[in-house]
Amino acid sequence: METPFNERGVTLSRAGLSASGQMIPLRDLCAACVVKVERKKPLPVGLAIIGLIGLGAGIATGSGAALMLGLMIVVVGYLSWITQDVIYQLMVETPDGEREVLITKDQEWADKVAALVGDAVQRHAAAAKPAQA
Repeated sequence: METPFNERGVTLSRAGLSASGQMIPLRDLCAACVVKVERKKPLPVGLAIIGLIGLGAGIATGSGAALMLGLMIVVVGYLSWITQDVIYQLMVETPDGEREVLITKDQEWADKVAALVGDAVQRHAAAAKPAQA
């Protein structure tokens, strides 16, 4: 690798990949991929259903407290849904298994780092073959 990569706390150099306080030697890297982690649905949906039940009970009984409580729980369910972000994990494969290197919301940057790691692994493998022969 001619030029080391150092951006947002991730460093890729001839020595290896350093991110999140962990250092993985280049000789131990086999591959890299980006995994998309979707929003979690059970909590917001569950809160919304509980809130709707409370809202319905408040309307049916004419209870202002149940009506407000149901409405507030529905709003909390909605807010918990919209505040969740889709995240991307950079996973690297080593002889010891797959390891998570970083988590980010920026897919383009995660893909860029994965491509650089893949390129560095290929270059390291190509450089190691003539030395072994």
